[in-house]
Amino acid sequence: MRNTIIDNLRGICMLGVIGIHIGSLALAPNNFTLYLLLEILSRYSVPSFFFISGYGLACTDKGLLSGSRLNYIDFMKKRLRGAGLPYLSWSLFYMLYFWLILPPGFVSWNPLHVAYVLFFGLGCYHLYFMVILLWFYASYPLWRQLLRIIIHKSIPFMLVLLFIFQLAFNWWTTHPGLNTAGWSVIAKNFFDYRLNYLPLHYLLIFMSGGLAAGYWEKFIALLRRYSAMVCMIFAASMAWDVQSCYEAVTVKGYTLIDLANTYHQLSPQGLCYTVGSLLFFCLALDWLERKAQSEGSLAKPFYKAISILSSYSMLIYFVHPLLLDWLSSAYNHFGIIMTVKKVALSYVLLVLGSLALSILLTKAFEKCSMAKLLFTGKR
Repeated sequence: MRNTIIDNLRGICMLGVIGIHIGSLALAPNNFTLYLLLEILSRYSVPSFFFISGYGLACTDKGLLSGSRLNYIDFMKKRLRGAGLPYLSWSLFYMLYFWLILPPGFVSWNPLHVAYVLFFGLGCYHLYFMVILLWFYASYPLWRQLLRIIIHKSIPFMLVLLFIFQLAFNWWTTHPGLNTAGWSVIAKNFFDYRLNYLPLHYLLIFMSGGLAAGYWEKFIALLRRYSAMVCMIFAASMAWDVQSCYEAVTVKGYTLIDLANTYHQLSPQGLCYTVGSLLFFCLALDWLERKAQSEGSLAKPFYKAISILSSYSMLIYFVHPLLLDWLSSAYNHFGIIMTVKKVALSYVLLVLGSLALSILLTKAFEKCSMAKLLFTGKR
């Protein structure tokens, strides 16, 4: 039985992802509040997708709690088809797209270069997520064993330890203080793109998703029981994130771009905000679902909109950078200067446009099973 709260969380996350990517347009009006909403407070979205992935893997792993052995070959075949094929297809699609529109030399089809692009997720700026996800899949036996250890020990205590590890690891990898001048090209690439492939940056969130799958009823019951505390944690984590950004701009002289490079999802503020957001959105979606079941409830259309967005979230994720590039090109071509209202309108247009294109592609894929397999991983 599908978990509609987890399903609908995809839609909430996708709204955040689009917010992050359209945040570049908010640089022109140089509005702190707008940039904060799009580029900083939308950054719960990427880690939350790993929560969903951890939940999905634990739900489908029938032998997780019993301790039976994982059939790794079959497991990886299924994941490479479901995630690896779409990643490969969309990466090559975006490489071809940029090869066609950019001046010669920007995109190379040398096999080594293509392998380099695919390994680090450089086909387009959003595709690194798929690389990290594939590394989570490849290393799943390790996380499976860790889940068992956490379950058989004290879950609260182990989660606290994981939280401390996550803070320390993320801080060190984002502020390593290493001089790479004498390093080899390969070593420098592995270092420079460390955020593109290391799953350890999202281990706490991924493991939390797995634990939520094993104890979903207890998890939701706790959220309902302590709903006021959940809202307070969410508000406090958001306030810390906002206050840090405000102080950085007004006292430390940070630019808006500096904010995105500092208070991202791997920063201490970003990690706390991600945890608070996940708890809050799960609680809110649970409340919305129960309200939508009431006769004549105003929550029904909102719930349906989130459900529709969630059902097409995978294709929306893959196609929205293409539409954003077209939108940005149109603005440049016609000399349209971005204002706060125009950026907000652009966000709405990008969400609706990506949804419409995803619906059209879904219908087209139903007529071509090979394209459906290649671009969605589904038969």
